[in-house]
Amino acid sequence: MKLIRTLFIAASVAAAAPAWCESAPGVTAGEIVIGHDVDISGAIAVRMKTLNQAADAYIERVNQAGGVNGRQIRVVRTDSGNKPDRTAANVKKLVETDGIFAMWAISGTGNVAIALPYLEAHKVPLVGSTSGADPFYDKTHAMLFNTKAGYGDEIRRITAHMKDTFITRLAIVYLDNGFGREALKTAQASAKENNLEVVGVAAFKEDGSDIAQAVKPLVAKNAPAVLLLTLAGPAPKVVEEYARQATLRPQFFALSIVASDSLYKALGEKARGVIVTQTVPFPWDRAIPLVRDYQDAVKAKGVNDFSPAGVEGYILAKALVEGLQAAGKNPTRESLVQAFEKMRDKDLGGVKLNFSPTSHNGSRFVEITMIGREGRLVR
Repeated sequence: MKLIRTLFIAASVAAAAPAWCESAPGVTAGEIVIGHDVDISGAIAVRMKTLNQAADAYIERVNQAGGVNGRQIRVVRTDSGNKPDRTAANVKKLVETDGIFAMWAISGTGNVAIALPYLEAHKVPLVGSTSGADPFYDKTHAMLFNTKAGYGDEIRRITAHMKDTFITRLAIVYLDNGFGREALKTAQASAKENNLEVVGVAAFKEDGSDIAQAVKPLVAKNAPAVLLLTLAGPAPKVVEEYARQATLRPQFFALSIVASDSLYKALGEKARGVIVTQTVPFPWDRAIPLVRDYQDAVKAKGVNDFSPAGVEGYILAKALVEGLQAAGKNPTRESLVQAFEKMRDKDLGGVKLNFSPTSHNGSRFVEITMIGREGRLVR
Protein backbone atom coordinates (compact mmCIF):
# COMPACT_ATOMS: atom_id res chain seq x y z
CA MET A 1 0.00 0.00 0.00
CA LYS A 2 2.85 2.36 0.85
CA LEU A 3 4.53 1.60 -2.49
CA ILE A 4 1.32 2.37 -4.42
CA ARG A 5 0.93 5.66 -2.52
CA THR A 6 4.54 6.62 -3.29
CA LEU A 7 4.04 5.92 -6.99
CA PHE A 8 0.81 7.93 -6.96
CA ILE A 9 2.54 10.93 -5.40
CA ALA A 10 5.42 10.71 -7.90
CA ALA A 11 2.97 10.55 -10.79
CA SER A 12 1.05 13.54 -9.41
CA VAL A 13 4.22 15.60 -9.11
CA ALA A 14 5.22 14.70 -12.68
CA ALA A 15 1.78 15.65 -13.97
CA ALA A 16 1.98 19.00 -12.20
CA ALA A 17 5.46 19.81 -13.58
CA PRO A 18 5.72 22.82 -15.88
CA ALA A 19 5.08 22.15 -19.57
CA TRP A 20 8.58 23.30 -20.57
CA CYS A 21 10.09 20.27 -18.80
CA GLU A 22 9.07 17.95 -21.62
CA SER A 23 7.32 19.78 -24.43
CA ALA A 24 9.26 23.00 -25.02
CA PRO A 25 12.84 22.74 -26.25
CA GLY A 26 14.86 25.82 -25.46
CA VAL A 27 12.74 26.81 -22.45
CA THR A 28 14.05 26.31 -18.91
CA ALA A 29 13.14 27.80 -15.56
CA GLY A 30 15.51 30.69 -16.23
CA GLU A 31 15.71 31.32 -19.97
CA ILE A 32 14.27 31.06 -23.46
CA VAL A 33 16.79 30.26 -26.17
CA ILE A 34 16.22 31.84 -29.58
CA GLY A 35 18.10 31.02 -32.79
CA HIS A 36 19.24 33.82 -35.12
CA ASP A 37 20.92 33.03 -38.43
CA VAL A 38 22.04 36.29 -40.05
CA ASP A 39 24.57 37.62 -42.52
CA ILE A 40 27.58 38.89 -40.56
CA SER A 41 30.21 38.63 -43.29
CA GLY A 42 28.43 38.68 -46.68
CA ALA A 43 26.61 40.97 -49.10
CA ILE A 44 24.12 42.41 -46.60
CA ALA A 45 26.34 42.40 -43.51
CA VAL A 46 26.56 46.21 -43.47
CA ARG A 47 22.79 46.46 -43.04
CA MET A 48 22.54 43.57 -40.61
CA LYS A 49 25.09 45.12 -38.26
CA THR A 50 22.81 48.11 -37.70
CA LEU A 51 19.74 45.90 -37.41
CA ASN A 52 21.41 43.63 -34.85
CA GLN A 53 22.59 46.54 -32.70
CA ALA A 54 19.04 47.85 -32.31
CA ALA A 55 17.51 44.41 -31.75
CA ASP A 56 20.12 43.53 -29.14
CA ALA A 57 19.57 46.85 -27.37
CA TYR A 58 15.87 46.09 -26.98
CA ILE A 59 16.36 42.50 -25.82
CA GLU A 60 18.96 43.67 -23.30
CA ARG A 61 16.44 46.15 -21.90
CA VAL A 62 13.83 43.41 -21.58
CA ASN A 63 16.28 41.11 -19.81
CA GLN A 64 17.38 43.84 -17.42
CA ALA A 65 13.71 44.39 -16.53
CA GLY A 66 13.25 40.72 -15.62
CA GLY A 67 12.86 39.07 -19.00
CA VAL A 68 9.69 37.41 -20.27
CA ASN A 69 7.60 35.87 -17.50
CA GLY A 70 10.74 35.63 -15.37
CA ARG A 71 12.94 34.09 -18.09
CA GLN A 72 15.90 35.75 -19.77
CA ILE A 73 16.03 35.72 -23.58
CA ARG A 74 19.27 34.22 -24.87
CA VAL A 75 19.97 34.63 -28.58
CA VAL A 76 22.29 32.12 -30.26
CA ARG A 77 23.54 33.89 -33.40
CA THR A 78 25.19 32.22 -36.39
CA ASP A 79 26.75 33.76 -39.51
CA SER A 80 25.21 32.73 -42.84
CA GLY A 81 27.49 34.90 -44.96
CA ASN A 82 24.28 35.33 -47.00
CA LYS A 83 24.84 31.77 -48.30
CA PRO A 84 21.72 29.53 -48.23
CA ASP A 85 23.71 26.32 -47.78
CA ARG A 86 25.32 27.76 -44.66
CA THR A 87 21.89 28.72 -43.34
CA ALA A 88 20.68 25.15 -43.87
CA ALA A 89 23.55 23.79 -41.78
CA ASN A 90 23.28 26.54 -39.16
CA VAL A 91 19.53 26.12 -38.64
CA LYS A 92 19.84 22.34 -38.34
CA LYS A 93 22.51 22.79 -35.66
CA LEU A 94 20.51 25.45 -33.83
CA VAL A 95 17.46 23.19 -33.66
CA GLU A 96 19.05 19.78 -33.13
CA THR A 97 22.21 20.60 -31.16
CA ASP A 98 21.64 23.97 -29.50
CA GLY A 99 18.00 23.13 -28.75
CA ILE A 100 16.52 26.55 -29.53
CA PHE A 101 12.85 27.29 -28.83
CA ALA A 102 12.19 29.32 -31.99
CA MET A 103 14.01 30.96 -34.89
CA TRP A 104 13.98 34.69 -35.36
CA ALA A 105 14.84 37.25 -38.06
CA ILE A 106 16.68 35.08 -40.57
CA SER A 107 18.32 37.30 -43.21
CA GLY A 108 18.30 36.70 -46.96
CA THR A 109 15.65 35.48 -49.39
CA GLY A 110 17.46 32.29 -50.43
CA ASN A 111 18.32 31.69 -46.79
CA VAL A 112 14.70 31.87 -45.63
CA ALA A 113 13.63 29.72 -48.57
CA ILE A 114 16.02 26.91 -47.66
CA ALA A 115 15.28 27.10 -43.92
CA LEU A 116 11.50 27.21 -44.09
CA PRO A 117 10.75 23.61 -45.18
CA TYR A 118 13.00 22.30 -42.41
CA LEU A 119 11.40 24.56 -39.79
CA GLU A 120 7.91 23.60 -40.91
CA ALA A 121 8.77 19.90 -40.82
CA HIS A 122 10.08 20.29 -37.25
CA LYS A 123 7.30 22.74 -36.26
CA VAL A 124 9.76 25.46 -35.22
CA PRO A 125 8.31 28.99 -35.55
CA LEU A 126 10.24 31.68 -37.43
CA VAL A 127 9.38 35.12 -36.06
CA GLY A 128 10.16 37.62 -38.80
CA SER A 129 12.86 37.75 -41.46
CA THR A 130 14.62 40.49 -43.37
CA SER A 131 13.27 39.14 -46.67
CA GLY A 132 10.12 40.49 -48.23
CA ALA A 133 10.05 38.08 -51.20
CA ASP A 134 6.62 37.32 -52.63
CA PRO A 135 6.75 33.53 -52.02
CA PHE A 136 6.75 34.24 -48.27
CA TYR A 137 3.74 36.57 -48.56
CA ASP A 138 1.54 35.17 -51.33
CA LYS A 139 0.62 32.14 -49.23
CA THR A 140 0.42 31.54 -45.50
CA HIS A 141 3.36 29.52 -44.18
CA ALA A 142 2.44 27.76 -40.95
CA MET A 143 5.65 28.61 -39.09
CA LEU A 144 6.54 32.03 -40.60
CA PHE A 145 5.29 35.37 -39.26
CA ASN A 146 6.25 38.42 -41.34
CA THR A 147 6.65 41.63 -39.37
CA LYS A 148 7.08 44.06 -42.28
CA ALA A 149 5.62 44.70 -45.75
CA GLY A 150 6.94 42.57 -48.60
CA TYR A 151 9.08 43.51 -51.59
CA GLY A 152 5.95 43.21 -53.71
CA ASP A 153 4.31 45.94 -51.62
CA GLU A 154 7.40 48.14 -52.10
CA ILE A 155 7.66 47.51 -55.83
CA ARG A 156 3.97 48.20 -56.39
CA ARG A 157 4.32 51.45 -54.45
CA ILE A 158 7.27 52.47 -56.66
CA THR A 159 5.57 51.68 -59.97
CA ALA A 160 2.40 53.47 -58.86
CA HIS A 161 4.57 56.49 -57.96
CA MET A 162 6.20 56.36 -61.39
CA LYS A 163 2.80 56.40 -63.05
CA ASP A 164 1.62 59.28 -60.84
CA THR A 165 4.72 61.31 -61.76
CA PHE A 166 4.31 60.63 -65.50
CA ILE A 167 7.29 58.30 -65.88
CA THR A 168 6.47 55.89 -68.72
CA ARG A 169 9.77 54.08 -69.36
CA LEU A 170 12.13 52.32 -66.96
CA ALA A 171 15.09 49.98 -66.89
CA ILE A 172 15.60 47.28 -64.27
CA VAL A 173 18.91 46.18 -62.76
CA TYR A 174 18.69 43.10 -60.56
CA LEU A 175 20.96 40.92 -58.47
CA ASP A 176 21.12 37.43 -59.93
CA ASN A 177 20.21 35.46 -56.81
CA GLY A 178 17.03 34.24 -55.13
CA PHE A 179 16.01 37.70 -53.98
CA GLY A 180 16.67 39.41 -57.30
CA ARG A 181 14.96 36.85 -59.50
CA GLU A 182 11.78 36.87 -57.40
CA ALA A 183 11.75 40.68 -57.24
CA LEU A 184 12.20 40.91 -61.01
CA LYS A 185 9.04 38.86 -61.63
CA THR A 186 7.04 41.19 -59.41
CA ALA A 187 8.56 44.31 -60.98
CA GLN A 188 7.77 43.22 -64.52
CA ALA A 189 4.18 42.36 -63.62
CA SER A 190 3.69 45.61 -61.69
CA ALA A 191 5.16 47.70 -64.51
CA LYS A 192 2.69 46.12 -66.91
CA GLU A 193 -0.22 46.84 -64.58
CA ASN A 194 0.78 50.53 -64.51
CA ASN A 195 1.35 50.75 -68.28
CA LEU A 196 5.09 51.29 -67.87
CA GLU A 197 7.45 50.15 -70.60
CA VAL A 198 10.43 48.13 -69.39
CA VAL A 199 13.07 49.08 -71.97
CA GLY A 200 15.72 46.72 -70.65
CA VAL A 201 16.73 44.33 -67.89
CA ALA A 202 20.23 43.54 -66.64
CA ALA A 203 21.48 41.02 -64.10
CA PHE A 204 24.74 41.10 -62.16
CA LYS A 205 26.61 38.67 -59.92
CA GLU A 206 26.41 38.86 -56.14
CA ASP A 207 30.11 39.75 -55.84
CA GLY A 208 29.55 42.76 -58.11
CA SER A 209 32.43 41.83 -60.42
CA ASP A 210 30.40 42.26 -63.63
CA ILE A 211 28.35 45.37 -62.79
CA ALA A 212 30.07 47.69 -65.28
CA GLN A 213 29.52 45.25 -68.13
CA ALA A 214 25.96 44.39 -67.03
CA VAL A 215 24.61 47.97 -67.01
CA LYS A 216 26.30 49.10 -70.25
CA PRO A 217 23.46 47.96 -72.59
CA LEU A 218 20.87 49.60 -70.33
CA VAL A 219 22.63 52.95 -70.29
CA ALA A 220 22.22 53.14 -74.06
CA LYS A 221 18.42 52.89 -73.63
CA ASN A 222 18.33 56.31 -71.91
CA ALA A 223 15.49 55.30 -69.59
CA PRO A 224 14.44 58.19 -67.34
CA ALA A 225 14.05 55.81 -64.38
CA VAL A 226 16.07 52.83 -63.17
CA LEU A 227 14.68 50.36 -60.65
CA LEU A 228 17.44 48.82 -58.56
CA LEU A 229 16.63 45.35 -57.25
CA THR A 230 19.80 44.89 -55.25
CA LEU A 231 21.07 44.28 -51.74
CA ALA A 232 22.96 46.77 -49.61
CA GLY A 233 26.44 45.42 -50.38
CA PRO A 234 26.57 45.91 -54.16
CA ALA A 235 24.10 48.84 -54.30
CA PRO A 236 26.72 51.66 -54.21
CA LYS A 237 28.69 50.16 -57.08
CA VAL A 238 25.53 49.78 -59.20
CA VAL A 239 24.55 53.43 -58.71
CA GLU A 240 28.09 54.70 -59.22
CA GLU A 241 28.76 52.67 -62.35
CA TYR A 242 25.42 53.43 -63.98
CA ALA A 243 25.77 57.16 -63.28
CA ARG A 244 29.34 57.15 -64.60
CA GLN A 245 28.34 55.63 -67.91
CA ALA A 246 25.13 57.62 -68.42
CA THR A 247 25.11 60.93 -70.31
CA LEU A 248 22.13 62.07 -68.27
CA ARG A 249 21.67 60.68 -64.77
CA PRO A 250 18.36 58.80 -64.46
CA GLN A 251 16.09 58.79 -61.44
CA PHE A 252 17.12 55.79 -59.33
CA PHE A 253 14.53 53.87 -57.33
CA ALA A 254 15.52 51.26 -54.73
CA LEU A 255 13.92 49.03 -52.12
CA SER A 256 14.39 49.45 -48.38
CA ILE A 257 17.02 46.72 -48.23
CA VAL A 258 19.65 48.88 -49.95
CA ALA A 259 20.06 50.61 -46.55
CA SER A 260 19.98 54.29 -47.49
CA ASP A 261 22.43 55.23 -44.72
CA SER A 262 25.00 52.73 -46.01
CA LEU A 263 24.46 53.93 -49.57
CA TYR A 264 25.24 57.49 -48.56
CA LYS A 265 28.28 56.49 -46.51
CA ALA A 266 29.67 54.71 -49.58
CA LEU A 267 28.79 57.32 -52.21
CA GLY A 268 28.51 60.61 -50.36
CA GLU A 269 26.63 63.28 -52.30
CA LYS A 270 26.45 60.96 -55.34
CA ALA A 271 23.64 59.21 -53.49
CA ARG A 272 21.51 62.34 -53.34
CA GLY A 273 18.21 62.02 -55.13
CA VAL A 274 17.95 58.24 -54.93
CA ILE A 275 14.37 57.33 -54.02
CA VAL A 276 14.10 54.54 -51.46
CA THR A 277 10.97 52.85 -50.15
CA GLN A 278 10.74 52.21 -46.41
CA THR A 279 8.75 49.59 -44.50
CA VAL A 280 9.26 51.15 -41.06
CA PRO A 281 8.44 54.55 -39.53
CA PHE A 282 10.74 57.51 -40.09
CA PRO A 283 13.77 56.91 -37.82
CA TRP A 284 14.06 60.60 -36.80
CA ASP A 285 10.41 61.20 -35.85
CA ARG A 286 10.42 61.20 -32.05
CA ALA A 287 6.69 61.87 -32.05
CA ILE A 288 6.31 58.14 -32.75
CA PRO A 289 6.71 56.27 -29.42
CA LEU A 290 8.52 53.27 -30.94
CA VAL A 291 10.99 55.53 -32.76
CA ARG A 292 11.64 57.49 -29.58
CA ASP A 293 12.27 54.26 -27.64
CA TYR A 294 14.52 52.97 -30.41
CA GLN A 295 16.61 56.14 -30.42
CA ASP A 296 17.01 56.12 -26.63
CA ALA A 297 17.91 52.42 -26.56
CA VAL A 298 20.66 52.60 -29.19
CA LYS A 299 22.05 55.90 -27.89
CA ALA A 300 22.51 54.22 -24.52
CA LYS A 301 24.73 51.69 -26.34
CA GLY A 302 26.80 54.43 -27.99
CA VAL A 303 25.03 54.37 -31.38
CA ASN A 304 24.14 57.85 -32.59
CA ASP A 305 23.40 57.14 -36.27
CA PHE A 306 19.72 56.32 -36.65
CA SER A 307 18.48 54.36 -39.66
CA PRO A 308 15.53 52.42 -41.09
CA ALA A 309 17.52 49.20 -40.62
CA GLY A 310 17.84 50.02 -36.94
CA VAL A 311 14.10 50.60 -36.58
CA GLU A 312 13.46 47.32 -38.40
CA GLY A 313 15.67 45.48 -35.92
CA TYR A 314 13.89 47.12 -33.02
CA ILE A 315 10.49 46.07 -34.41
CA LEU A 316 11.72 42.51 -34.98
CA ALA A 317 12.89 42.29 -31.37
CA LYS A 318 9.74 43.85 -29.96
CA ALA A 319 7.51 41.55 -32.01
CA LEU A 320 9.43 38.54 -30.72
CA VAL A 321 9.00 39.63 -27.11
CA GLU A 322 5.29 40.36 -27.57
CA GLY A 323 4.79 36.89 -28.99
CA LEU A 324 6.73 35.21 -26.19
CA GLN A 325 4.75 37.08 -23.55
CA ALA A 326 1.44 36.15 -25.16
CA ALA A 327 2.52 32.50 -25.44
CA GLY A 328 2.02 32.09 -21.69
CA LYS A 329 4.01 31.40 -18.54
CA ASN A 330 4.96 27.94 -19.77
CA PRO A 331 5.27 28.52 -23.53
CA THR A 332 5.36 25.85 -26.17
CA ARG A 333 6.06 26.27 -29.86
CA GLU A 334 2.38 25.65 -30.50
CA SER A 335 1.31 28.33 -28.02
CA LEU A 336 3.73 30.78 -29.66
CA VAL A 337 2.12 30.17 -33.05
CA GLN A 338 -1.33 30.58 -31.52
CA ALA A 339 -0.25 33.78 -29.79
CA PHE A 340 0.71 35.38 -33.09
CA GLU A 341 -2.38 34.13 -34.89
CA LYS A 342 -4.52 35.83 -32.24
CA MET A 343 -2.60 39.11 -32.46
CA ARG A 344 -4.92 41.90 -33.68
CA ASP A 345 -3.98 45.59 -33.93
CA LYS A 346 -1.00 45.00 -31.63
CA ASP A 347 0.39 48.47 -31.06
CA LEU A 348 4.17 48.43 -30.68
CA GLY A 349 4.20 52.19 -30.20
CA GLY A 350 2.82 53.73 -33.38
CA VAL A 351 3.39 50.55 -35.37
CA LYS A 352 0.63 47.94 -35.47
CA LEU A 353 0.83 44.24 -36.25
CA ASN A 354 -2.11 42.16 -37.40
CA PHE A 355 -2.07 38.40 -37.80
CA SER A 356 -4.68 35.65 -38.14
CA PRO A 357 -4.70 31.91 -38.83
CA THR A 358 -5.09 32.67 -42.54
CA SER A 359 -2.69 35.63 -42.79
CA HIS A 360 0.80 35.69 -41.31
CA ASN A 361 1.64 39.08 -42.88
CA GLY A 362 1.69 41.48 -39.97
CA SER A 363 2.20 44.79 -41.80
CA ARG A 364 1.68 46.41 -45.21
CA PHE A 365 3.20 49.79 -44.32
CA VAL A 366 5.29 51.35 -47.13
CA GLU A 367 6.32 54.95 -47.66
CA ILE A 368 8.58 56.68 -50.17
CA THR A 369 11.65 58.64 -49.09
CA MET A 370 14.54 60.29 -50.90
CA ILE A 371 18.18 60.66 -49.93
CA GLY A 372 18.78 64.35 -49.44
CA ARG A 373 21.64 66.64 -48.49
CA GLU A 374 24.22 65.07 -46.17
CA GLY A 375 22.43 61.74 -46.46
CA ARG A 376 19.30 62.82 -44.64
CA LEU A 377 16.14 61.07 -45.73
CA VAL A 378 13.26 63.31 -46.75
CA ARG A 379 9.64 62.30 -47.12
